[in-house]
Amino acid sequence: MIARSKNNRIDEATIRELEPTLVGYARRRVGSADVAADLVQDTWIAALRNIDSFAGRSSLRTWLVSILRRKIVDLYRRDRNNVSFTEEHHGDSWIPRLDGRIDDEAAVQEVGKALEHLPEKEREAITYIDVLDLEREEAASKMRVTRNHLRVLLHRGRLKLRATLESRDLAA
Repeated sequence: MIARSKNNRIDEATIRELEPTLVGYARRRVGSADVAADLVQDTWIAALRNIDSFAGRSSLRTWLVSILRRKIVDLYRRDRNNVSFTEEHHGDSWIPRLDGRIDDEAAVQEVGKALEHLPEKEREAITYIDVLDLEREEAASKMRVTRNHLRVLLHRGRLKLRATLESRDLAA
């Protein structure tokens, strides 16, 4: 159980316990270990500065992830206007590029269409993990599969999703 000290401080044990979760969450969203680590550091700084505003209505982990989400959104907003030609035309993104720009709404629609064509269990695995951001244990439980089977379903589903998007010339 993650604990806070009585005087609303985040202790070293809590940081050690939550750091891998936060870094993993950020890495899945930004694709870079270095950028993810920077975002998590910014998250810890913001959390430590604002720990008195943590009311405990959610878990500390949930509160930290919400701070991290805002940091990631801020990063994308800042970087939206700073995309280089090389990144725009040769990046690793799966996001559709229309008229030379990333179009979030079009990306969501295209990924949604591609998801519809996946086998049910693979679509369900991707939805629980990548869309709803459930923990793997919870997703496996909801799907009534083992964690290893969930991992296989995710791998297969992501490969098929990427292949579908690439065939539509939407993935780099």
